[in-house]
Amino acid sequence: MLKDNKVIDIIQNSELCRVKNEIAMLSMNSIRMTPEITEDQNIPLGMTKIGGQPDLPASINWPSINGSYLSFIAQINLNEISMLQNVLPKNGLLSFFYDAFEQPWGFDPKDAGRWKVIYIEETHELERKATAAKLAEEGIFGTCKIRFSVQTTVPSWESIAIKQLNLNENENDLYIQLAEEVFEHNDSNGTIHRILGHPDQIQGEMKLECQLVSNGLYCGDLTGYQDPRKEILESGAESWKLLLQIDSEEDIGMMWGDVGRIFFWIHEDDLKRNDFNKVWLVLQCS
Repeated sequence: MLKDNKVIDIIQNSELCRVKNEIAMLSMNSIRMTPEITEDQNIPLGMTKIGGQPDLPASINWPSINGSYLSFIAQINLNEISMLQNVLPKNGLLSFFYDAFEQPWGFDPKDAGRWKVIYIEETHELERKATAAKLAEEGIFGTCKIRFSVQTTVPSWESIAIKQLNLNENENDLYIQLAEEVFEHNDSNGTIHRILGHPDQIQGEMKLECQLVSNGLYCGDLTGYQDPRKEILESGAESWKLLLQIDSEEDIGMMWGDVGRIFFWIHEDDLKRNDFNKVWLVLQCS
């Protein structure tokens, strides 16, 4: 789909003359998900929703790790968004699960397995799974139906892509102002749920974190960033793509840390293969 002309105008009308074309190229369309609280029974089987109970084939059990069940976060009916994007598969269902009780941050390689993304290509044998009996109350959420819209997003000023533009101090200030204008245009106050595009990050750049942690480096402190392997790995950081951003949705009991967000990231090589088994998750909050 074409990018939002208003966002492109914001970029082209900025004083960032040296890099405005590069910034325009870095802008990406994102599918904004606007939620509306409802009852699970009001959402047809296999349709997009946040919270509630997952729709899975009988052959797929509710995901768990070490005997503890993961919470169902959302499912995306890819047919519903097929006309809005050309990155994900056009058909099928993506289902997202997370350890909402422990809420791992994603900076430790040992966190692997505490979230899961399931891609179901054939959806004609779905059934609505009853909530796992041993799932902690904190990990059971109300239900939201979803309305989709397309927004054009720009990278955070802290992102790798913007740092590679080597902005001087004045340009950096101008870019922060530009990003804020786009933020306001996209009505980004309140909860922000997204598929694809640039993330609405809270605590800084995540792509390098995904690249390092998924390759075994601990990033809860400076350990991974000071590891000799970091220099070898960091060139691949830009290959990570935002798959899904889920905000805190307090009215259905969904709270990530202190009013934070969880971000599901996927490597572009895995995305090309429709392989969602190596998705990495990052939690950020203020």
